[in-house]
Amino acid sequence: MSEHVSTLIVPVDGSRQACRGAEHAGELASLLGARLQLLHVMPAAPAELSDLPGNRTADTDADLAAQRQAADDALSAARSALQQGIRDSAEAVILDDIAHHGDPTRVTVKHAAATSGGMVVMGARGLGGLRKLFLGSVSDAVVHNAPCPVMVVHDNDHPSNRTGIRHVLLPVDGSTGSDAAARLAGQIAGAAGAAIHLLFAYPRHPADVQGAPGVMGEAGAYTEEMVESFIEAGREEAANVFAQARRELGTTGLEISEHQLASGAPAVAILDFASAQTEPGIIVMGRRGVSRWQERLMGSVSHTVVNKASCPVLVVS
Repeated sequence: MSEHVSTLIVPVDGSRQACRGAEHAGELASLLGARLQLLHVMPAAPAELSDLPGNRTADTDADLAAQRQAADDALSAARSALQQGIRDSAEAVILDDIAHHGDPTRVTVKHAAATSGGMVVMGARGLGGLRKLFLGSVSDAVVHNAPCPVMVVHDNDHPSNRTGIRHVLLPVDGSTGSDAAARLAGQIAGAAGAAIHLLFAYPRHPADVQGAPGVMGEAGAYTEEMVESFIEAGREEAANVFAQARRELGTTGLEISEHQLASGAPAVAILDFASAQTEPGIIVMGRRGVSRWQERLMGSVSHTVVNKASCPVLVVS
């Protein structure tokens, strides 16, 4: 990501989660001097075989009229979550989903790709169980497919999920994605006067890394010296990664602290650190960046953090 964020795109559907997303987007719009765009994707309703979707109008089609009313209601609900100044200037965009047959993800991603300086801010619907297994999560899909930064806001009452950014948690690993996240984090923290916590998570034991020397789970496979050497290598890499992140932040006068998180699972360490915060803040992290430590770990760190964090998570390409 090289361009400055100038448009915040907020998908809205009338849900409580979408309104929380709009609330946080309004705060970011004020901080970054960006315009706010409320986006509603009209579902593709099945039409009769003789009915061309392009010929349908709200005056003659009861289903379409109901969809238009639902769109207006969703936009009104989102506006109610905004502060007065942002509310008055927020742009409303309604897009039909005829071509994608009810897939709001593709419409949102396509719209974001066509918006210069765009960033998506959306609520997490929190689908669970079989429903999530089969339908997936729109926010998950947008995070992994949009060519721009995407922030996912959860609907909970944890102190870190309130508006008013007091700190920015920045997991770093020395990758290009991590560098891009640092640049955007610096912009947000500088505008908000927020502190930045640099987080580097590394394995606490060789057995936590798939394919590490020794026999997994075998008692005595690793000597004390081997473990100490492994941990020391993690600390040395942390120092290098922190120095690189500070260069990428690019904003002087920021309050920056460094935290080394030795853990069997980087995502868990990041989530625990975020959950311990008692003031509102956000996590900003790269989407696909992996270091030599993390490339061997199972699963996606960003995916887990996005789905389970107590505070909003901004994922940067």
